[in-house]
Amino acid sequence: MNILKSALYTFSKSLFPKRCELCGEVIELSERLCSQCKNPPVIKAPICEYCGVEKSECRCKKHKNEYKQILAPYYYKDSMVTAIHRFKNNDMPFLVNRLGSDMYHCISENYSDIIFDAVTYVPLRDFHERVRGFNQSELLAENIAEKMNLPVLPMLKKVRYTGVQHKKSAKERIADTFGSYDVSDEYKNKLDGINILLIDDVKTTGATLNECAKMLKIYGAKRVYCAAAAITNHKRQ
Repeated sequence: MNILKSALYTFSKSLFPKRCELCGEVIELSERLCSQCKNPPVIKAPICEYCGVEKSECRCKKHKNEYKQILAPYYYKDSMVTAIHRFKNNDMPFLVNRLGSDMYHCISENYSDIIFDAVTYVPLRDFHERVRGFNQSELLAENIAEKMNLPVLPMLKKVRYTGVQHKKSAKERIADTFGSYDVSDEYKNKLDGINILLIDDVKTTGATLNECAKMLKIYGAKRVYCAAAAITNHKRQ
């Protein structure tokens, strides 16, 4: 009997390998996380509401943005780089369940006194979304909005191609994102006085979120709060 159970176990592993909830790495059936993801780079309170990193790590000098506040459960480093890369580039959209859950708990803890009217997300260029098959920020927004019992609305559209961003400086990113986003025509007359939760996968400099928040406020949004799965800590890097 033990031999049969062992054979079935081996067979099931080969057909349906269990994957780490955070990065998608194949793991033992008895585990939930791989060894690297068991100690992810968590952002610990108290956090800076302007840049989203721990106050002890903050160097933003309380630089104000178009969005009211930014937060994320993780720093974008170590296992989280692998997790998010696999989430959006390796066709592993199932990873949204763990990332969305962690973001939701972070939002519930830090935005508990905010009454949101809707959730939206940073849009992709149409070509990139067609090639990838999904928008990772939209998947996260849908996951979080369901938990919050809120509508997720495609309020934004990308109107200008900005090129690859991850190797550009902060000034270059700000210049590139200027005028790159607009509010979708359907929502230009529907944003007056509402509080919006804006979702993205990673906040690097905040230029993209800032531009998106600016456009939402131009068309009447009262306040825009942001959340991401991970934030780049420039001080540590």
